[in-house]
This record gives sequence, structure tokens and C-alpha cells, in this order.
Amino acid sequence: MSKPINILNEWFKTGKKPTQEQFWELIDSFWHKDLFIPMDKITNLGSTLENKVDKSIYETHLSSDDAHNAVLAKKDASNLTPDNIIDWKTALGVGQLPANIATVDDGVNSGNVYTKDQSDENYMQNADFVGADGKILSSMIEALGLTELISVTETSLSAFMANNAAYQYEKNDFIAIPNGSGNYALYIYNGGSKTVSSSYLPTGLTNITIAMVEGLQAALNGKVDHPIGTGSYIYRVEQGINQWRLLSIANNYLPYFNGADFVQSIVYTDGTKLGVGTAAPTEVLHLNGRLRTKAAVFDENTELLPNQITLANRRFHGADLTGTRRMFMYRDYDDYLALVQSFTAAQKESIGTAWNSQYSNGSLNVYSITPTVMKNDHIVRYLVLQGLNLNVNPASTSVKFIPVGNALGVGEIDCLGFQTFADGKSMILSAYGDSLPAGIQYNIVIRTTSPTAQTHRTTSSINVVTNINSIDVGALVWQALAYTPGQEGAIFTTNGGLFAYSSSTDNKAYALEPNLFVGAIKSSQIFAANTNFYLEMNISLGITGSNAASDVNDFYGYLGLINNSLPIALTDNSFLRVINSNFRSGGYQAVMVYNNIITNANKIELGGTSVLNANIIIMRTGNIYTQFLTVGNTMIVQSASSTTEAVSLSLAVTNGTTKKTINGSIVQAFTF
Repeated sequence: MSKPINILNEWFKTGKKPTQEQFWELIDSFWHKDLFIPMDKITNLGSTLENKVDKSIYETHLSSDDAHNAVLAKKDASNLTPDNIIDWKTALGVGQLPANIATVDDGVNSGNVYTKDQSDENYMQNADFVGADGKILSSMIEALGLTELISVTETSLSAFMANNAAYQYEKNDFIAIPNGSGNYALYIYNGGSKTVSSSYLPTGLTNITIAMVEGLQAALNGKVDHPIGTGSYIYRVEQGINQWRLLSIANNYLPYFNGADFVQSIVYTDGTKLGVGTAAPTEVLHLNGRLRTKAAVFDENTELLPNQITLANRRFHGADLTGTRRMFMYRDYDDYLALVQSFTAAQKESIGTAWNSQYSNGSLNVYSITPTVMKNDHIVRYLVLQGLNLNVNPASTSVKFIPVGNALGVGEIDCLGFQTFADGKSMILSAYGDSLPAGIQYNIVIRTTSPTAQTHRTTSSINVVTNINSIDVGALVWQALAYTPGQEGAIFTTNGGLFAYSSSTDNKAYALEPNLFVGAIKSSQIFAANTNFYLEMNISLGITGSNAASDVNDFYGYLGLINNSLPIALTDNSFLRVINSNFRSGGYQAVMVYNNIITNANKIELGGTSVLNANIIIMRTGNIYTQFLTVGNTMIVQSASSTTEAVSLSLAVTNGTTKKTINGSIVQAFTF
């Protein structure tokens, strides 16, 4: 009786001494190979066999013609339905007969080839037109369909056969051999050897003229005589005329077709090398001239030949006259970085300066354009672009207007000019208003090719219109205030958009009092609160008198915008202004001021003159003010945020040692 394995393991541990009975128990626990294992001793064997198909049933199924006949086709196709048949035809591609299948008429359908009987009806048998002597019956000549009629110059069949290479003819062609008296002997070439007389069947017609054979003259007229001179020819038909053209091409040159003939090209070959523009090629392709191509593909090449460009180890090389190679392409960032690191600090600084040329090389970005409307008239209009990296190199940059919705390059219009600023945050763009058609909205496209190539199209746009919301500056009303009451009309002149100041000792004696205000004017409201506007003015300042050349910063004219709610006073209450002043040596400066912060860096100085003329443009978009000050050919621009209240125009002036005059006018004012 077998024992459990755990008991057997205990008997046979290291150091144990199994007894005879334990050895027997061990042996009885195993199946001897001479003993059969009963089926009931094998786990699940019985149930597994019960799940198997009986062999006799399986063999009967294999031999049954009706097995799976619901899903499988029988060999005799007896179980296929009409739909099954159509599906099989479609799958096998036999729904229609292939195009290369020959079919004959069956009485209902027309075939595409003749039956033997039909062929006999359409074509004559040899016995029908050849007599017992092998000659064509004269009565059947008319029934023969001429394929080609070859007119020759030889006067005998033997002479013609000896010179047959001079003619082109095929089986069943007629050969017309003249006898010198105007008559011809006609032979039919049967397709055999062209130098054996048995290959030519005589027609039996020997004493006939061309006119006697119907259509012979017309057939001959349609033939072209072969060239008799030595050389190479081409056959051409030009305006209905058949002709041979001699090819006059030197040896080893390739021909080309010029539209009329094949003529000699500039391509020469010696059999192994090809020369273009040279008859002495030294390479497989030798080009004597410039090469223009979209791309060149280089194989690996380590040669050190002079004046050669090669590709080796993933690098391009150029060799000089001596064959010395230099790399001129770096395959990756590490190579390029290694080159830069090999430079000295001074060299790196020099290269950096040359590379950037103090212009921005970051990604262009414009996030606002002011103003957003432009009138379509012949006046120079200025637009302010605010963004990042706008200090681009003018030499490698173009700025254009493009209609909103157009693809890049479609309908673009050049601007009149543009100016950049060192901080890269602003760009001034100018254009004649009538250079842009009215009724269209435009984006602005900035393209630069150096130091990096990039294209930026603004998302903001401007609207070009025929009419704008113009302000009637002629309706402006001015308040005036003088140092000496009652002198207002003597020192100020105002009329709508025109205003002027002329100093007078009756108002205040001249003295070095640059901080003493002697007069001020204020207009009625020009622009309402929370409106976007455009205001353009011209102003001139002049000094007269004996002390004009020696004044030392003794006069200021403050022209600017003031909150409409503030009362007029002998002081400068403007929040945005331009200070026009004279300074040492009789020159002038114009300084732009925002919220009483004077930026001395942004000024225009004109020495040695007693008159300053300036153009001033002020634009407000939201609470952002942008001001252009142009004096001569110089323009400076500043932007700042300030009030959105209703505004008026003001002018305040200080005392000085000489007579001063200011003349100003509003060129245009509108809201957008």
C-alpha cells in the first residue's frame, strides 16, 4: 500500500536508516513500467474522452456531401443560390468577359472576330486570282487592294533585286519596274528573300503605262524619293510636303530639336565623358559655365583635389587651389558650440556685435496698432505698432499692408516707411492714406531675413475709410488769461483750430524769469471721455530782438492736453505736453513730457537757428497715449498710460528777455 510523500520523505532524510519494510513501501508507492495504469487512476481522463467525437461519426462526416452545405459550396455548385452565383462571379472577376477574349457571332450577339466562312467571304483565296502558271490573272487586278506601290529606277527585276536596300517595301507591296519606254512591269513581293526572283510574283502586265493603272499616279505622288547622297537624314512632313533633311551634326555631338530640325547641341561626348560647352571633358560630366539646380546630392568622398566640394563623414568640405580642405558645414549643435568655444572673449564679443548689429533677433510680435482707422486721402498717416522685438534691421526688413483674410503675398501694399526703436517695443509706420483702397480692413505683415528669417502678421487691423469721425475744430472756443488783466487780446489770437502768442512788454516787462507764466489759453472740449482719438498739430516758435542769440533757457512754451474739467490758470496743468524752448547759443530743443516726467533723452536739438517748426501727433487708444514729434527729418516717439477723461488743448508760456512768438494750428482731429 503506497504511503504519502511526506511520510516517505521522513524515512529517507539524511542520516536516517530506512528499514526493509520502508523500502518496500517506497517501491509500492511507484507505478512500475510493466504495469498498466487504470483509466480511473488518471484524473479527468474519462470526462475528457467523453468530450471527443466518435471516430466513426467523424469519418462519416468527412465523406458526407451534405456536410456544412449551408455555409460551404459543393463541388458541383448544386447548393448555390442565384445570389451566391453573382457573388462568386464578382469575387472571381468573371462578371464580364475579359477584353482579350475572342468571340464570334452567334446569331443573337455580335462577336469581335470573323468565323472562317466570314473570312472567306471577305478575302480571296490564292487560287481565285493566280493561274496555273503562278501568274496573277489580269481579270483580278482590279479586285486586288494595293498596299504599297514602289516605283523604282532600275529597268529589270535583277537590277532591282541587286539594289533592293535602297527601297523600303514589305510583303504584298507592288514593284513597278520601267522598261524605258514609258511602260512598267508589275511584280508583287510575296515576303521571301528580296534577292531571289521567286519572291516576286509577276502580274502578267508588262506593257502598261502608269495612266493605265487606276490610282497608280496618285500613289506614286504620295511617295518620297530616298536620298541618294551619303549622310544621315531625317524624314519630316511640313505643311503637307514630304521631305528628307540632312543632319549636319559634327561627330560626337548630341543633336537637339529646335522646333524645325535636329541640329547640333553644345553637348559633346567622347564615349566615356560628357562635356557641356567643351569638346575636351576631363570628368564624367564637365560643365564649362555656371550650374543652376534646386539641389545637389553628394556621395561620400575623401579626395583632396583642388577647387572641389566634397561630403565626408557627414560634413561638407571645400578645397582650395592646393587641395587643402576646410569644413564649412557643422552637422549638429555640439560641433557649432565647439567652434564658438574656441574663440577668445574679445572674438566672441566682436562676433556677437556683428551678428546682431544691435537689432532684435527674437520672435516678432505686434499686439496693438494705433489708430485703428485711416482716412483714404493723400496725406501721410502714421501708425504706432506696439509689441516685442520690433527693433528690426531696416536693410533686411519689409513692412506691408495686406487685406484681412488674404493669403500671404496676395494683395500686399508697401508702406511709405517705418522707424524702429532700440527697446524693440515700438515701430512707427507711415503711409499715404490714398495708397490703401477704402472700405477694406488691413493687417500688417513684417518680414525680416536677418539675423533670422521670420514673418509676422498682425492680428490687429486698421480700417481704411472715405470719411472719418472728424472733429469740427472750427467750432472750438478758447479762454485766455494774461499776466496783466486786459492784455489777453494783445498777446493771444485764437480762431477755431488756429492759435498764436506774441509776447508784449505791456503784459510783462522782459526779464530772465523762465518760471514765471505770463499767459495761458485753453480750448473748449475737443474729445469726449473714453474715446479713441487722433490729433495732429503744427507749431512754430520764433525769437526776435537783440538778445535772441544769447538767451539762456529763458523761455518755455507748454503745448499739451489738459483735463477739460480743470479751470484755466497761469500755470501748466497739462498731463501730456511738448515743451518748446530756446537754449544757449540761440538753438532750440523740443522735449516730450508725460505726467510731468521730463525725459531728456527724448529731445530734438537744433543749434544756430532762431525758429523751430514741429509737427505733433497725439493718439489715444483706451488709456494709452502715443505722441510723435517731428522736427525736420527727425522724429521721436513716446507712449504712456494716462487719463481717459474728456480733454481740451492748452498753451502756457513763460517770460523771457526777448520777444517770443508761437503759431499753432490743428491739422486734423478725429475719433475712431
